[in-house]
This record gives sequence, structure tokens and C-alpha cells, in this order.
Amino acid sequence: MIYNNTKTLVESLMKDKIPTSKICLDMTFGNGNDSYKMLSINENIEVYGFDIQKDCIDNSRKFVNLKVINDSHLNFDKYINQKVDFVVFNLGYLPGGDKKITTDYDTVIKTLDKLLKVLSIESQIVITFYPGHKPGLEESINIIAFLQKLNQKEFNVIRYDFINQINNPPFVCLIERIK
Repeated sequence: MIYNNTKTLVESLMKDKIPTSKICLDMTFGNGNDSYKMLSINENIEVYGFDIQKDCIDNSRKFVNLKVINDSHLNFDKYINQKVDFVVFNLGYLPGGDKKITTDYDTVIKTLDKLLKVLSIESQIVITFYPGHKPGLEESINIIAFLQKLNQKEFNVIRYDFINQINNPPFVCLIERIK
């Protein structure tokens, strides 16, 4: 497989983990592409998608095991009371949407802090960052600072960068719970 963008990289990570997963979260549902991809890999998983934009929820395709929730990802624990196997964040703004509505690093960090407590062993969180615009750059700096402080005996944190691309290309972080 050729990894020519973050989408192909994230899909490869999904294909590796989703077949053995039960509970998956799409923390930035948007157009639903990550949720639909997870379900195409394993139709037996339960996927919870979160978005604060009602249009995203209204326009979502219906699947029996997809629950799309019009709420902040920070509130995921109001809807899920079990261990989580796979989580995806696609930060920034909705493609084709209002660029003034973006994810907020403070909320993402608070969500991550809560998520780390409910991850099953060998679970993964995949985060795509977009540092090519000012809010995205600020977001990536602050979230990376948080991730760098995670206990290495409990978590692996891996950063995938396209280091030969110009103009602050997107990058991906993978957080694995190892203990």
C-alpha cells in the first residue's frame, strides 16, 4: 500500500485493529467517513459517532450498529459505560463546512484524559492533526505536549509525519494502551 496521505494511513491502522474490536468511537463524526470505514471493515462492531453540528447528525447514513450523537466528544461517557477498543479523531474543521467551527485543543485534551481511563488493553486512539492553519497548529502543539507526558509503561505514542512535504502537512498520532 502507498501511504500518500493521512487518510490511507488511518485506514491502514483501522484495518489492523478494527477486526478484533467491539466498541469504537468516532469523536469527530463530521461526514461520517471514519465511522462508515470502520463498519465496512467489521460490521459487527458498535460505533458511536459524536459531533456538535446537527447537520452532520441529520445527514448521516443509518446503520443498525451506528449510534450518531449530537453532543461534544467530551461527553462520551454519558453514552458509553464499557471499555473502548478503538477511537478516531479527525481534528480541525468539517471539509466544506464553516471553518470557524473547529475542534478545540482544551476539549480534546480533557476528552483524551477521560478516554485513557476506559481503554481496553491493546486498544488504540488515532488522531489526525492539521497544523496548516493557525487553530490547527495551536491544537497540535498543545495536544502533542499532553501526549508526550503519558506514562510509557502504560501507553505507546507514535507520530507519523510526511517529513518531505511542504506547508505544514497533516500528521497522525497513534496511542496504544499496553498495560
